[in-house]
Amino acid sequence: MLSRLSSLRAIFDPFIRICLLRQGPQDLPTSGILLAITLTAHTVMSILLSSVSLSAARALLSGVVDTVLLVVLTGALLMVQRRNTRVIQTVTALAGTGAIITLIALPVSGWLHGADQAAGEGGFALLLLLILTGWSLAVAGHIFRHALSVPYFLGLVLAAVFYWISISVFRALFPLAA
Repeated sequence: MLSRLSSLRAIFDPFIRICLLRQGPQDLPTSGILLAITLTAHTVMSILLSSVSLSAARALLSGVVDTVLLVVLTGALLMVQRRNTRVIQTVTALAGTGAIITLIALPVSGWLHGADQAAGEGGFALLLLLILTGWSLAVAGHIFRHALSVPYFLGLVLAAVFYWISISVFRALFPLAA
């Protein structure tokens, strides 16, 4: 039992440290297995988050699209910048940290979705979601900074552009949920 817990901790700790801006994607191993695990976790967490406001089928599609966008946009950016060797670590870092932040956002999102907006409920939940979104952008900016060897501000700009693209695609595919 303890060996399993220490194995799980060995997997989670680097992602926690990246979420706290203490490590970068270069500190992760270049591992296809770890990439597959984090992409799966990212997809599952994205589906769960989407299921708060969408039907099961639409949440499934949303989660898959979210993960595909993460891989395609990140891969394209790194390849254009001739940083092909950093794709696996960068996508792994983004997927793993995204899954962790989404796990934290799930109860807050459920709280906000269940709040009676007409009665003025949900303001604190909305504030928490905005803070989590800001944290997510800060983490993605930190990852891009390291992956591209650029200043943190440029990493934040790239994270914001990626977020805007994702939101635009989501609104185009799911106009009633936006």
